[in-house]
Amino acid sequence: MLMRSLLRVAVLCSLGQAETIVEGPVVLFIGPPGSGKSTQAVAAARLLKVPIVAVDDLIKDNAAAFEKIRQKGISGMEPQTDPILNRLFLERLEKGDLSRGLILDGYPSTKDHIDYLSGLVKKGVLPRPLTIQLEIPDDIVVKREQKARNEPGSSVEQRLKDYHREMDMVRLYFPNAEIVSIDGTKSKKQVESEIGVFLRKRYKL
Repeated sequence: MLMRSLLRVAVLCSLGQAETIVEGPVVLFIGPPGSGKSTQAVAAARLLKVPIVAVDDLIKDNAAAFEKIRQKGISGMEPQTDPILNRLFLERLEKGDLSRGLILDGYPSTKDHIDYLSGLVKKGVLPRPLTIQLEIPDDIVVKREQKARNEPGSSVEQRLKDYHREMDMVRLYFPNAEIVSIDGTKSKKQVESEIGVFLRKRYKL
């Protein structure tokens, strides 16, 4: 049943047609290391009453598929950036519990992911996403991470580069995305409150 449904969507997409799977809000959270984006994603999901689709969950729930790819040496990529996440995301959409909307955490993170997500939007499978960017200056991120995790500066800086690359790709390759910047240097409660005020107004809650 699931495979037939996936095949139907794939064929329709290839023909430039598709049926709408998600009719509610699609919200993407992006933020630097230590910004608390996953925590804020949970709060937003609770407010909107929609599920979270987190990249870590996609990887965990499909560990066998990633292990098979690793053994065959097909992609050589980290799981969080592997193109297989596009197929896994579509499979997750087809489960039927996302029709009222969803929160994205960690996906998309590469140009390939963004191109795929953009294609689903263009074909009407899901609506244009809202991107919530938690902004924190790089020097504050480095200080926070070194203090909280005793992490080497080089490791933090690499994760910062990954974050900036992801944000740049969203702006460049997903021009129709609606991006809202939130000051992530404030307390967790203040950030949650600001996001909540915006979401209530944006989605008329």
